[in-house]
Amino acid sequence: MPLPLRTRLKWLGYAWQDVTSGNSEARVPPKRKTFIGGGDFIAVGDAFFGTLKRHGLTPEMDVLDVGCGQGRMARPMIDFLKGRYEGFDIDKSGIEWCQDQYKDVPNFTFHHADVFNARYNKTGTVAAKEFRFPFEKNSFDRIFLTSVFTHMFKGDLENYLSEIARVLKPGGKCLVTWFLLDEISRQSQHPVMNFAYEVDEVSRTTVKSNPEAAIAFDLDWVRGVYEKFGLKIEDIEHGKWGRPESVYDLQDMIIAAK
Repeated sequence: MPLPLRTRLKWLGYAWQDVTSGNSEARVPPKRKTFIGGGDFIAVGDAFFGTLKRHGLTPEMDVLDVGCGQGRMARPMIDFLKGRYEGFDIDKSGIEWCQDQYKDVPNFTFHHADVFNARYNKTGTVAAKEFRFPFEKNSFDRIFLTSVFTHMFKGDLENYLSEIARVLKPGGKCLVTWFLLDEISRQSQHPVMNFAYEVDEVSRTTVKSNPEAAIAFDLDWVRGVYEKFGLKIEDIEHGKWGRPESVYDLQDMIIAAK
């Protein structure tokens, strides 16, 4: 079935669920208007909130959500976080939705970053490799990115890691999800995450005609970039895409400290 037709049929199915379910959870977008990754909006957000707490998140911390989308990771924190939450995303409609939904939460702020991306923001006016995070240095105790670097090219994410290091407080931590290529994951037989096409000397993609659909990076190269910007990798939680027996999520996650 052609992709546009599949997309339209999926939208119609979600629209029917929205009409018939009668559910209107606070700060949860209708299924037909949800543009972020798959999975249950609430369950995925709650699970990552648990991951943040497992890696030391406490109520008084200031946090930055890079690629915040429609607030999937923000929603479970509103009754927990007393510090500052800042989120930004390249999708303007998602930011506008969050600004409306969280207008009663004074310590939560959402920003639109007009960064070009062939998949998510084709009219963006700023190149990702030139984008400067709109925050002062040493601003955040925790910074997290979920499914962001999995859609970015080498030079772009190098700039983002540089910016993460700049705005992260000394001793602060960043949690970033990746598709990481090492000796084990290169042998992966995952039915969807099949990185068959070379993008450059350190990365591969699943879709030759649209590399930003999903990009995986050589782990040794990634380690070098973290070291370059003064970020010490403390742990790597390898995901199910490359290790089916993993107890973690689909993507890999790197936990690093400044």
